[in-house]
Amino acid sequence: MTGDSVNKRKASPAAHTAIDWVAGHGNVTGPVAMATTAAAVASVGAFAEMPSAWPLLVGTVGAAAHGVGVGIRRRLSKTSITVRAACWLATGGWSSAVIASDPTSWTSSSWWAALGTLTAIALGAGAGLHRADIQEEALDESRRAMEAAMLEAKVAKEDWGVIDRWMTLIREVARVEATPEGFTRRPNGSGFALEVALPVGYPSDRFQPYSTALAEAARLPMGCLVSINKARRQGHVVLDVDTQDTSATTTSFPGDYSPLSVLNGLPWGLDRRGKTVDVYMREACALILGPPGTGKTTLLDSILAQFTRCVDVLVFGIDVGKRGDAFVPWLAPWMESQGLSSPPPHTARPPKSTRPGVDWVAATVEEADVLLDALIDIGESRLTEYRELMQQQDTKLLPVSAQVPMIFCIVDEGAEMLAYQGMDPLRKRVKEKLVKVMRTTRAMGIRLILTATDGNLTSLGDSAVRKYSPVRISLTCTDPEGAGTAKLFGQVKGLDARQLRAKGSGVIGASTDPGFSPKPFRTWVTAPSLAREACLATEATRPVLDAPSARAAGDVYLNRWAPERIAWLSGGTPATPASTSAAPTRPGIATTDLRAKLRVRGQETPPAAEDQEAAVEKFLEELGKLPEAEEPRRGYRPPELRLNVRGQTPATDDDGQAAEPRSNEGSDTGGDWKQAALRIVQEADSDEWLSTSEIRARLEADGIEVNRSTLATELSEMARRGQITKRGTGPQTRYGSNAE
Repeated sequence: MTGDSVNKRKASPAAHTAIDWVAGHGNVTGPVAMATTAAAVASVGAFAEMPSAWPLLVGTVGAAAHGVGVGIRRRLSKTSITVRAACWLATGGWSSAVIASDPTSWTSSSWWAALGTLTAIALGAGAGLHRADIQEEALDESRRAMEAAMLEAKVAKEDWGVIDRWMTLIREVARVEATPEGFTRRPNGSGFALEVALPVGYPSDRFQPYSTALAEAARLPMGCLVSINKARRQGHVVLDVDTQDTSATTTSFPGDYSPLSVLNGLPWGLDRRGKTVDVYMREACALILGPPGTGKTTLLDSILAQFTRCVDVLVFGIDVGKRGDAFVPWLAPWMESQGLSSPPPHTARPPKSTRPGVDWVAATVEEADVLLDALIDIGESRLTEYRELMQQQDTKLLPVSAQVPMIFCIVDEGAEMLAYQGMDPLRKRVKEKLVKVMRTTRAMGIRLILTATDGNLTSLGDSAVRKYSPVRISLTCTDPEGAGTAKLFGQVKGLDARQLRAKGSGVIGASTDPGFSPKPFRTWVTAPSLAREACLATEATRPVLDAPSARAAGDVYLNRWAPERIAWLSGGTPATPASTSAAPTRPGIATTDLRAKLRVRGQETPPAAEDQEAAVEKFLEELGKLPEAEEPRRGYRPPELRLNVRGQTPATDDDGQAAEPRSNEGSDTGGDWKQAALRIVQEADSDEWLSTSEIRARLEADGIEVNRSTLATELSEMARRGQITKRGTGPQTRYGSNAE
């Protein structure tokens, strides 16, 4: 080894690999000196009658203290520590063996055997020291390169220990030699980000599943995550490490009501670093998944507050399950201005010109039906009204602005409406219209935000909900298994959502442009006064619906705040608005009459007796106008369809005429074969049990033919009614009489 190399090795205390009590650093001098020392100790000990265990005891102490202890303190590799300890144990053991065998009585062959053993030990030690020296040199060069890179990246010296520790963890857990490329601490001191370069041929997808193992190996506190995400350069990954549980840290909603635009990112919450999570919603629907108690209402309030800041967004709302309660706070300032409610104590009444924070609220299924009709009509109208504008701007997307605002319809528990499987025709239409709005109105600036308590297909009702919802949020504080996150995002690599247990915490992901991979986030904490404050602060900047869209929506939109339509605000029953599109009804019954009947069924207060009688009479009168169907003649049986196979001739009777098809129900009509089958079973002996085939054979003997499956079904029904007794299952089923 050259002198320059020796100087480099001396410059780093971690580079010493040779045993300090011998001269040299991995060259031939070390093993020779070691062998000479062992031979001298053995010779002196033998002639001085030294106890034979002493050299082995000294070797054991040296292996533990100098080989392992000093090696760990100097942060040597495992190979170097192993070689150092082995040298101590081998030389001490050889010296003890020589003393114990009394070399004064050896023959020449014994001397040659001892010298050969010592030579083998010396050669093995030399090879091990040389290998350890090469490995330590490589590690030393890697450390110097890392220090130079960190110095170039302006990484503080106190951070080098953190970097080196995590590089060691990566090497031990993932079994990969990665290279650090950058290090940044979070401004709030809750963690750090470490960018590493993976070796060639080692994909980042293979490294991401080690996030949980790294967090456990680092002994991080509960609630602290290690998120592994792809960096901007391929082959690089960023480890986002929590040193404090930020999910338990609450942050109040910021009081900033400066104007925003939906064309830019809208802040919906905070990530683990305390930065806002900006979501781009111009072309996206959103699906929010959260069981009760997860902070879903708080998140909706934050989203609504950001929408009120937008100069190009109008908000509609549907809340059938809670009769509009989710949107009442956003109507409070308008209600106060109209004298419908009193303002809070020591607060001035808003001016008469105050508008609702939510432009239209549907609290009933009937109102939701016409609201969705209006959205569909607005989308179709905008396609023709603004075609020239889109051509001028050379785009297929409607250029939304303060003059042509985008419409977001927030449907609280909307996924439950999509999952409806009952027979109510009105709810079925609402379900179909929700899917149609999601599918057809993206380009025309109409999008939905749906909430749900579960993410499986049974709860969502339609796979289109996930397909058309690129923005997805799963609130996880009541989901210790991480099932909700898995249903929305599938297998999320590099993220353990089971530790996000604080209320309002969860996982958010957006497949938009620009978007981001699923990552932890936390909602702001909102006060009940947020809605009133946001509505009044953004009164001057919130848009109104453009004239072509208002014409397309019709009178149901213009009269949306009529007293009879908002009776639900005071606990009453609202009037049903006229629909903008005809609903399928029975012939002879008017649409308005059908809506009236549906409304009567959902009213809390039943109508007067006179109104009920009038309604019944009118219904019977309309029913009498329907054409009557002809009654089938007595004994009529529909013809049996037969498959006419090529090459076969139809069956004929004795006269050569086509034979009449036999009925599957038997030759007798009116169920006589059923009575015959019952009689056969009841007349059987008490210890006789008949199978279906035996009963069918006796019926055929009496001239009655019946299909076997039909007979088996009827026998089972007889047993269920208690007429006969049944035992066994499948082919072993038998029937007997009830007589004792």
